Amino acid sequence: MSQQEDDLRALAKIMDFLRAISIVLVVINIYWFCPELHPTQPDNFFQIVDKVLNGFDRSCHMFHSQYTAKWFALLLLALSCFGTKGVKNEDITWRTIWLFLGAGLVLYLMPKLHYTLYIMCTAAGVICLLMAGNWISRILRNNLMTDVFNNENESFQQETRKIDNKYSINLPTRFYYKKKWNDGWINVVNPFRATIVLGTPGSGKSYAVVNNFLKQQIEKGFALYCY
Repeated sequence: MSQQEDDLRALAKIMDFLRAISIVLVVINIYWFCPELHPTQPDNFFQIVDKVLNGFDRSCHMFHSQYTAKWFALLLLALSCFGTKGVKNEDITWRTIWLFLGAGLVLYLMPKLHYTLYIMCTAAGVICLLMAGNWISRILRNNLMTDVFNNENESFQQETRKIDNKYSINLPTRFYYKKKWNDGWINVVNPFRATIVLGTPGSGKSYAVVNNFLKQQIEKGFALYCY
């Protein structure tokens, strides 16, 4: 597994963790502001939960208002969407995204009128916001990375002259530079020093390099030992 794959897996775990925290905050917000959901005779579990949440509220005032925890959860949800990867959907447009984003914000920030309506609107708002955030992240990533394989950034000017002498080996090449393909040469002007050819099996080491070394050295009258 490459380092890049490890980094992508780590990023995905971080994004999932942020998304999970935001959902937990939304659930806590619903539990806190919907006392109708509280059991009439709470057992030890609910007593511990209430004690922890009360202490948390006293220390950071997270649940003094219906919107404090919601805004914090919305921030974490937005951050988690920036690390989302996926295939671009050609059917998704900015109009659809703004529609889901607007509807999600209205539903998510709707004040409590009835606890059932509050739960349904909050849950629907989170789903709409999550979908809109994922679509925005995918569209922005595809728009900013038009050069998917990084050809432009990794291209550079290479040797285009054929430097020939009585010992040289000259390998024709093609390279991409300034948005066009160019013809070039790899000139081994002193093969007596050392030459190493590295590549994965089937990459063309023998066909493109070794065979040309043998052919050109024979044409120039050299004896050669090939192991």
